[in-house]
Amino acid sequence: CNRPLLRAPGYAVTTAGLGVLLALVVSGSPANAALSGLATGARTGSAGLGLTALAGALLLAAGAGAVSCTLAARRG
Repeated sequence: CNRPLLRAPGYAVTTAGLGVLLALVVSGSPANAALSGLATGARTGSAGLGLTALAGALLLAAGAGAVSCTLAARRG
């Protein structure tokens, strides 16, 4: 079993909650773009495809994977 990145559960939960909040609130985030597109589509009757949000989400996922692999290699 792997050790957690943040050892204190309070810090881990707080950090995860802050990350989720920022993902929804920050104007450039893919989650915010997707929710804004859905709300606009509900008002107008047609929703866009959202390829920019998809590309941003893929880049963020690749970055998170790279960071986790780097940290796992350093921790042994």
